[in-house]
Amino acid sequence: MVAKDLLSTDVPVLRPSDNVDRALQLMSDFKYSQLPLVENKIYSGILTEDHLLNYDFDTLLEEIEPVDFQINIDENFPLVEVIKSFRNENIEFLPVQSKGEFLGIIERKTAFQSLVDKMVLSESGGLIEIKTKDGDYQLSDISRIIEQESGKIMSMFLSHDILNNLLITLKIDVSQISPIVSSLERHGYEISSYYASEPVTNLEKDRYDLLMKYLSI
Repeated sequence: MVAKDLLSTDVPVLRPSDNVDRALQLMSDFKYSQLPLVENKIYSGILTEDHLLNYDFDTLLEEIEPVDFQINIDENFPLVEVIKSFRNENIEFLPVQSKGEFLGIIERKTAFQSLVDKMVLSESGGLIEIKTKDGDYQLSDISRIIEQESGKIMSMFLSHDILNNLLITLKIDVSQISPIVSSLERHGYEISSYYASEPVTNLEKDRYDLLMKYLSI
């Protein structure tokens, strides 16, 4: 899945010929605090509600310098890179371009929901988070251990903690994952957190809740 697959067609764009009153009305109608400024398929930046309130209602948008979040998302950006861009920018959407032409926007909620769906997080089963160093693991070995305990990896998500350790989040197709956790630990893997729909020992539920909150933004 890439950026062009996530485009929203329901969010309006602002034109330089629009005035502040129309811009604020569109933001109110569509419940956005910011909208993209586009002219002749060229993206010029973002105008925010707070910024526009500093001007008279009849001021044309062409007279206002847009907020530049220095975002330039190509239509072929993979989903993970789209998510990373949202994490790094305080914006409600990402403008998508192709060869310099504005195609549309990706809403934050659409991108994160797509990630949740792609990782099959809404399905029953368990989550296991393994902490390791970059390159210091073999997915085939992890998969073999899990399959020996009658489990199967449904999806995987890679991230880093503040110490730059690699965090491997695995969605497993079984609800009772205690045997899998124990087996991974016996083989030398450090389990930083895990969750299942059935009770497991030493459950770090807070870590799971934080992960789900992050993925559901």
